[in-house]
Amino acid sequence: MPGASAVDHRGVDGDLTAKVAIIVAVLVSLWVWADWTTYRRRAQRLGRRWRLVAEEEPKPSGPPIERIAADARRIRAQISTAPAGIPRARLRGWLEAYDDVLVAACRSLGFEQRLDVLPEGGVHDLERQRVERMLEEVGLLTRLSA
Repeated sequence: MPGASAVDHRGVDGDLTAKVAIIVAVLVSLWVWADWTTYRRRAQRLGRRWRLVAEEEPKPSGPPIERIAADARRIRAQISTAPAGIPRARLRGWLEAYDDVLVAACRSLGFEQRLDVLPEGGVHDLERQRVERMLEEVGLLTRLSA
């Protein structure tokens, strides 16, 4: 029709495109925000794979080595200064606790030990002494004065 005026729809199409883009951006950001930890982990893994992000430091699994050392020194001092008439059950309990602390120290330092698998007796006592010497060499335990 020659008498009808042509309507310009280009401005409306641009306005509609901008509104749809804003709605999509809001929906995508809400979707990502709801599951942020998953996307963050994925991005970190991808960054490590491409060597864009530094490797994650290993997290210690046990108690701090300082606490282990303090426990070992405290129990060792109790055992070495125990009076002559102490009940055997108490001394045995201290030795078991001391062995547990020595095992924890060896695990945290990566040392081999067999205290947790050997039966009580002479071989177990020799293994305890060996572990004590190893821990003295690295400074975790102090040498007992004679």
